[in-house]
Amino acid sequence: MAPDDDPKPEPPTPPTGEPEPDPAAVPTDESQPDPARPPTQRSRPDSASLSPDEASQQYPPPPYPPQHQYPYPPPPYGYARPGTDGFAITALVLGIVGLCACFGFLGIIFGNIAKRRIAESGRGGEGMATAGIVLGWVSVTITLVRIITVAIEYPGI
Repeated sequence: MAPDDDPKPEPPTPPTGEPEPDPAAVPTDESQPDPARPPTQRSRPDSASLSPDEASQQYPPPPYPPQHQYPYPPPPYGYARPGTDGFAITALVLGIVGLCACFGFLGIIFGNIAKRRIAESGRGGEGMATAGIVLGWVSVTITLVRIITVAIEYPGI
């Protein structure tokens, strides 16, 4: 009889009072290796068998190179930026001209129209519209003072 053919029974382990845990039911912590088990190598799954979601979770995307963004150059002098309401520009011009002539009331009218249009469309030029309204009222005030002054100095006219 060969020594390999004779099976020797393993000695029984002494009972400790606790049932022996089932190795399949015991949760194992993968981060700490079991000293009784030899380490196993994990095989990487084939990327063709993974869904796109699993593949994107497995490998991070490559980093992008840094992008250099240069600021836009400033617009040329006297250039009205695109989107400025035309009525706002007109109100400003009529408000300025109204200081010398009696067109101030037109600056007020165009300024109010421009403010309403800017509020509806979101375009630029609100400051110009406000300046046109203010200069229009200043012009109207100056015109009224001139008329009253002339009426007082020349009562027969």
